[in-house]
Amino acid sequence: MKSFPISHQRSLQQQIRPLLLEEQTDPVILSVEDQSYVVKFERREPSRTWLEWLGSLACRIVFKVKVRPKDLRAGGIDHEAQRLIQLAELQLAVPALYFQTDHYIIMEHCGESLEHRLRRTPDAQDLFYAIVDELIALHQAKQWHGGAQIRNLTIKDDTIYRIDFEENTGNAMPLAVAQAYDVLLCFNSLATHLQENIALGTDLLCHYLRTAPNPQILVILQRVDRYLSILRKPLPLFGKKLQQGKDVRQTLFFADVLKAALAQITPNATN
Repeated sequence: MKSFPISHQRSLQQQIRPLLLEEQTDPVILSVEDQSYVVKFERREPSRTWLEWLGSLACRIVFKVKVRPKDLRAGGIDHEAQRLIQLAELQLAVPALYFQTDHYIIMEHCGESLEHRLRRTPDAQDLFYAIVDELIALHQAKQWHGGAQIRNLTIKDDTIYRIDFEENTGNAMPLAVAQAYDVLLCFNSLATHLQENIALGTDLLCHYLRTAPNPQILVILQRVDRYLSILRKPLPLFGKKLQQGKDVRQTLFFADVLKAALAQITPNATN
């Protein structure tokens, strides 16, 4: 845990005290002497039982891994604090943890949402490669995120930071599966920002696969490719409205990128 001025701690605690009287669902940014901090509160998660069971079923069918639904349950702020400490010790770019109680944690404010930055600079290819490079660094350190969507990245002084470590996927399943899930989440969320540019998306995924070669992840992604190919066949039967939905388009984009990338990485493989 990183130290910070005691005067800042006292000021933040005074600002936090009235916030504790109401249930806080989102992190809050507070400032002391032009220094910004992020405060994240312990919260009651709405029931995600059906999502946990669905995730468990997907792991069994797609990844051939048995995972108990309860093991996919999101952790609280104590879990997130431990993950931040662990990742910081590995020199990975995550917010510094300054203070922890049973009710909240105080973290470093790590700049602007990367999602907002991409909306302002949609053609910044160097930023797309930086996102993939950061994922590579995380995985080469034998780590996982669990929430690798672009919305959980920030940027400060040209450094990309990962935030939001509530998910427990890496403790619930083998590392290769958790990392493959990171890849799926990252590239699926990139679809809109890449303006569904399949060629660029393919180059980015090939860059990941070549820079961080992992036979286990490759086998998992090949299995995902096969299931996506099966699932898209009946899609025309459901009408254009469903096909044009954002989630469906993002998934189809990832399916096209994955197939094209695998064709380059493993040209002799057959589905």
